[in-house]
Amino acid sequence: MWNNVVDIVKNQSTKRLALAIVVSVVLHAFLVGGLNVHIPSLKKEMHVIEARLQMPKVLIQQEATKEVVVNALPKPIVPLPQEQTPKPVPEAIEEPVSDIKPQKTDVAPEVLSSVALEPVISPVPVEEALQAENSQSVQSEQQAESQPVDAGLVTNENAYQYVETDFDVRTKIDGAAEGSAKITYNLIDNQQYALKSVIKPRGFAALIISDLLQTSDGILTKNGLQPNTYLYRYGDKTDKTYSAKFDWASKMVSLITAKGTKTAEIADGTQDLLSFMYQFMYVAPLERMQISIATGKKLANYDYSFDGEESISIPMGEIKTLHIFHAGDDSDEKTELWLALDYQYVPVKIRKTEKNGKIYELVATRINTARPVVLN
Repeated sequence: MWNNVVDIVKNQSTKRLALAIVVSVVLHAFLVGGLNVHIPSLKKEMHVIEARLQMPKVLIQQEATKEVVVNALPKPIVPLPQEQTPKPVPEAIEEPVSDIKPQKTDVAPEVLSSVALEPVISPVPVEEALQAENSQSVQSEQQAESQPVDAGLVTNENAYQYVETDFDVRTKIDGAAEGSAKITYNLIDNQQYALKSVIKPRGFAALIISDLLQTSDGILTKNGLQPNTYLYRYGDKTDKTYSAKFDWASKMVSLITAKGTKTAEIADGTQDLLSFMYQFMYVAPLERMQISIATGKKLANYDYSFDGEESISIPMGEIKTLHIFHAGDDSDEKTELWLALDYQYVPVKIRKTEKNGKIYELVATRINTARPVVLN
């Protein structure tokens, strides 16, 4: 019997019949019973699981309203020392944003926080205020009376900041030019001034006569020019080289020559041989006719006299001038200046008469008041 079963199983017909029955059963189970067959994937994949917590829409809207309202409120004022701390702003505000009306103020919160409280001061009675005002006016008048004399000087605020004057140099009155000169005045930044004068001989005289150089440097004050250094140098001769150094803090001047150095006490307004001629731009000549001048060799007071207004004819043309002069008491030495009325008292003619009667005269041929442009 067992052999018969084995023969039936090995029979091909039996195998086909069994396969057909199995396929039929599977199809019926899939179609009728809704059998789901899941075939597992042999590939290894990573699966991402996301989890989100969401609040109900009503709560989200309320939280947004809170944030907007809190940001719309002004920043709390920083409390002053020894004062109670203001109450914090409530965290929960149920009113909608559209219903909140911010208070108007002309002062920013940060400004308010820096303002210190001050006690209220009662107004001063009218009589006491008038007495105090009268007392102050009396003190002001006393202070004005105690001011130095120089404080009353009338200085020219529109004086030139740059003046360049060319001269003919003569050794005879109305004689031919035997040399040339140039004097340059330059005011830098309305504070520092520099003066330079160079006299040069012409023709054959240039072979035997050296150049004469003068310089003056200093500052501009409310009373005009205040020199710091002065130099007088004739060629390269040391015995004809002089200088002056002013120490205004100690009111002293050092006069330096080849023989040595000596000092002298100076007063306010002291000038040197070059600066005093351009000081007239700031202080009119008739306001101060006594001038203390340091020459490098000595310090002396010079009294100038007014010789009247003159219209002189020079290479520049007909010029209206103010003629002043200084004459030595015990000699024929004399210094004369013709100051141009239309050029803010800039000297246009200078004449020096020495003890032996020799004359040196400088006559202006050109005046330039425009500072030259410096090209870099």
